[in-house]
Amino acid sequence: MFREFTVRAAIAAAAIAVSGAGLLAPAPATAADTNWKMHIVWVPARPEAQAYQRFADEVTERAGDALDIQLFGSGSLGVKDADMLRILPRGNIIQAAGLYPGYLSRDKPQYAATLPAGTVSEPEKLQAILPELRTIYEDTYDEAGIKLLGFVGHAVRDTHIMCKEPVSSLEELRTKKLRVWEQFHVDVFEKLGVSAQIIGQNDLYVAMQTGVVDCAVYPIGLAVTVSLQEVAPYASYLFPYVLHPLNLIAAQSAFDALSPETQKIVMDTATEVEATSFASYLSGENDTKAMEIFEKDGGELLEPFPEADRQEFAKVARAIWEEVSAANGDIALANFKTLSDATD
Repeated sequence: MFREFTVRAAIAAAAIAVSGAGLLAPAPATAADTNWKMHIVWVPARPEAQAYQRFADEVTERAGDALDIQLFGSGSLGVKDADMLRILPRGNIIQAAGLYPGYLSRDKPQYAATLPAGTVSEPEKLQAILPELRTIYEDTYDEAGIKLLGFVGHAVRDTHIMCKEPVSSLEELRTKKLRVWEQFHVDVFEKLGVSAQIIGQNDLYVAMQTGVVDCAVYPIGLAVTVSLQEVAPYASYLFPYVLHPLNLIAAQSAFDALSPETQKIVMDTATEVEATSFASYLSGENDTKAMEIFEKDGGELLEPFPEADRQEFAKVARAIWEEVSAANGDIALANFKTLSDATD
């Protein structure tokens, strides 16, 4: 993050996590017939990490001596998500992983434009299009030798504009310097007359503190885990946090080596974790918990951006989505048409 976690940030992160935070430290190896190592980049306090931990724990308990899954959080195994299509199929370094598929865009450029944040108007639509997304991802995973076990819902459902001073309209935002996390939003905000630049999460706190930027596109639900409210205490809702769902994947060779009974345990557990995590995402429970921390620390939730501004943002975002998809080739454009039709 912006620095070593302060005590406040650690407390905040733990507060929005589901029960069992801090359980991602791998347990000693067991005498199971098969042992899997599972990689994720998220730190233990993140709700996403807790969903993956539940999967590993439940499979291990239900499979008995047949399979033990040890989850390694924070990227502690040294695996890079961008290399997943090259590493996971081998099944020798890791056998399973949690992944945000947007990280695969180096090897599969179409994922840079599959489902950009801000292009879908309602969080509920993300769950509705999971069948279409499964087909899109499986085309890649089947070719690579990876099994898509299921999906994990995001931790939060709302995205805000967080600023040093009160800002709650595009007109006001046009006078500010804005941080975004990807090129897609640089392009969208440029069309809207807003100056935006990409700044990594680890550098954001200092960039806001020193005036490099005045505002940031960031969900309050995640912002409190890095104490962003200390330097950006004003927030206004702009669009829902709808983008690639998180994937739960395994090496096909490792999955095929399991007995049919154990395979069923793995798939049934993945289905249950998907349902539970999406229910949490759609309920906004983590947003609510984070909002309590945000306001307790002096943060102020402003009125949302006007409906006209939100509609204008969504219209421009979908136009840029189509342009970027066309620029990334036939597969990306076909994916755009499929998902655009499904989310209209």
